Amino acid sequence: MGLDMYLHGRKFYRSTGRQRPQEDGFDVVQKDLDLGYWRKHPNLHGFIVDEFANSMDACQEIELDKDCLSKIMTAVGDQTLPHTEGFFFGTSQTDEGQIIEDLAILQGALDWLNKPEEGVWKSVIYRASW
Repeated sequence: MGLDMYLHGRKFYRSTGRQRPQEDGFDVVQKDLDLGYWRKHPNLHGFIVDEFANSMDACQEIELDKDCLSKIMTAVGDQTLPHTEGFFFGTSQTDEGQIIEDLAILQGALDWLNKPEEGVWKSVIYRASW
C-alpha cells in the first residue's frame, strides 16, 4: 500500500479524413502510453492536486496541458512543492537526484505533448492511487 502516481499520455485518433489504426480487426479510438511513474512522492502529488484539481483528492484523472506541466517543472526546480501528508503516502525526497528524475519525466511528457502527429489529438493525464 502507498501512494502510486502515474503520468499517462493519451492519444485520440481522429476519424475524419484518415483511417484509424486497427487492432484485432477493430479501429483504435484511443491509446494510453506510460510517460512516468512515482512511488510515494506526496509533495508532488499535493502540488498537482492543489493546483489543477481544486484540492480535491479522489484518485481522479487530472488533465495536464503544456502550461500545467511547465508550472509543475518550475515548482520542482525551485523546490517549492508544498509539504503534503496522507495515509501511507510516505515522505518526498528533495535531493538533487529526485529533482533531476522529476524534471526528466515532466520534460519527456512535455516533449511528447508538443510533438505534432497527424490525425492525433494528445492529452497528458495524471492519476494517483493509494
